Amino acid sequence: MRCKKVILGLLLAFVVGFVCQLAHIPVPAPPVLGAALLVFLTSCGYWLTGLYLQRRQQAEKREAP
Repeated sequence: MRCKKVILGLLLAFVVGFVCQLAHIPVPAPPVLGAALLVFLTSCGYWLTGLYLQRRQQAEKREAP
């Protein structure tokens, strides 16, 4: 399930970029590598935080009597 969300997010980003290119409209992303990297790392942080919170919640359920 975790990887499914990541793959779906990457696929959606690709589709948005593809459609923007076909329609000749600006891509809703920064045009410089540093800013694009910032967006990528923000997305990774969001995903990793969700993963951490999910595992933490599962561990708490196992410890509860």
